[in-house]
Amino acid sequence: MVDSESKGTYFRDVINYADITDVGYYDIKCQLGNSVDMGYVAAAPPIDGSLKWFKPNEGSRIFFNGDSDWGTQNAGVVARTRSDIVVESGYRDVFNAAGQLVWSAVMAAKIPRIVGFFDIPANYPLDSTVYSQNIGANTFILVSALSYGNINDDGGSSTGYSGMYFRFSGGVLQCQWVSKLQNTWASSLGPYGVRIPYAILPNIS
Repeated sequence: MVDSESKGTYFRDVINYADITDVGYYDIKCQLGNSVDMGYVAAAPPIDGSLKWFKPNEGSRIFFNGDSDWGTQNAGVVARTRSDIVVESGYRDVFNAAGQLVWSAVMAAKIPRIVGFFDIPANYPLDSTVYSQNIGANTFILVSALSYGNINDDGGSSTGYSGMYFRFSGGVLQCQWVSKLQNTWASSLGPYGVRIPYAILPNIS
């Protein structure tokens, strides 16, 4: 028995981003493509305190918009993790000073293993230039670590949007900032850049 207070963020469930609705409703264009074949992801989960990890499928494109993500058909898989999952006993157990089980080898298999970072540097011209980075073919990006996009829909010409538009192919994740009537990358996150962890999840990879 080892005395510890440390806990991880443990696997909760998997959600398949398969079906989409309202295909082509929004006209979002950039160098990575347009949105004529994109729609609302029917199974996108609500924001509820879970960490949201996304593993893209080959050729997919997606715009993360909180709990109403906008993507292509069969865009990928979301895995959710939480730190308040009940800890299961298994092989090597770790308890805190109060005798509560806080870690085990069984639960270790349910913790994401960060293997790198999708790093868009400060002052990168993401409004006009695509950023590309090889993240591998079986990794999950931490969507909770990026700035969620926004779509303000008035049903007409004043509909605006802003956010990170992604495409995945051959292990390479690409991103460009899209905006209309809302903040550009240069006027929002541009001076700071963005660091997004990507990981493997041993129990489902």
